[in-house]
Amino acid sequence: MNTGVIVSVLGWNGESAYVELSSGSTISIKASHRPKLGDWVVEGELSTEL
Repeated sequence: MNTGVIVSVLGWNGESAYVELSSGSTISIKASHRPKLGDWVVEGELSTEL
């Protein structure tokens, strides 16, 4: 599943990030800014909602 809270940012290159989610999944997502721990990924995309 590609929805969950980011628990680890494994890499970021300015365009995309490789992150680990609370579900244990590691995925690559588009990210124009460095994701922070606690940010949400919803259906494989970095959430802009607070």
